[in-house]
Amino acid sequence: MNNSGILKTCLDRLTAKYDSRFLNTDPVGIVHRYDSPHDIEIAGFIVSSLAYGSAVQIRKSADVILSRIGESPAEFVRGLSKREALKTFRGCKHRWTHSGDIAYLFWILGRVLDKEGSIGAFVRKLDNPDEDTIEGTLTRLSGWLCSRHTRDFGNGSKRTTISYLMPSPSQGSACKRLAMFFRWMVRRPDGVDLGLWKFITPSRLVIPLDRHIARMGKLLGLCSRRSPDWKMALEITDSLKKLDSDDPLRYDFALVRPGILGSCTSTSRGDCYSCILSDVCMEKKD
Repeated sequence: MNNSGILKTCLDRLTAKYDSRFLNTDPVGIVHRYDSPHDIEIAGFIVSSLAYGSAVQIRKSADVILSRIGESPAEFVRGLSKREALKTFRGCKHRWTHSGDIAYLFWILGRVLDKEGSIGAFVRKLDNPDEDTIEGTLTRLSGWLCSRHTRDFGNGSKRTTISYLMPSPSQGSACKRLAMFFRWMVRRPDGVDLGLWKFITPSRLVIPLDRHIARMGKLLGLCSRRSPDWKMALEITDSLKKLDSDDPLRYDFALVRPGILGSCTSTSRGDCYSCILSDVCMEKKD
């Protein structure tokens, strides 16, 4: 890893630059439209579950889907039947996520609320605070959520499982979407994340690993692995813990902005020498 003092200074500056003023460039901005903790949880789970593809596309799909359920996502899912879920989202689609999968997400969240009262209460039952990270909690949550899927939600698709949207760390997946949802719910409210779940400490979070974070991890020397999997997510998280042991994911939102905003991508870069990360980037353009 780069000199930790210089790297921390650069990342602190990056975090100061890309703060809540950039919520409209990120899926989490949609979640901030809600005030009730229960509504925030439901909206956060739905939006994060669909968080693949470009941020613009994710936000557009989430807007369409959430527009069908009224002002309160939590009220919508309570007591929601399979039939009503499928009817509500008929014709909805996000990339290769069809309407049946979207209906299932809302239906299963309804079962969670009917059973435990909130997503947070359910996750708390699955969590073991003695575990170093949320890996075990994600594994147990993914297992429960996927196990309830039935052919009723098939919608003509050949898929028989929802695990592609809610994978498990036990399968080696980076679990970006669930890890992102947990970041939103766990990190103390800072204008970006919402901090609803006090029972998990931010130090146990694992970074939501997408192509932007994987690329930045390599550019900044945060990881040595080449495959964007759970082990890479853990490696990058461990590197960030050396900069902030209590809250390593405080850098996540800022780290993905250069890629999302197009100022530094695998195919296009701006003026590297004016970049905040120029002193620590391993591929600074000559």
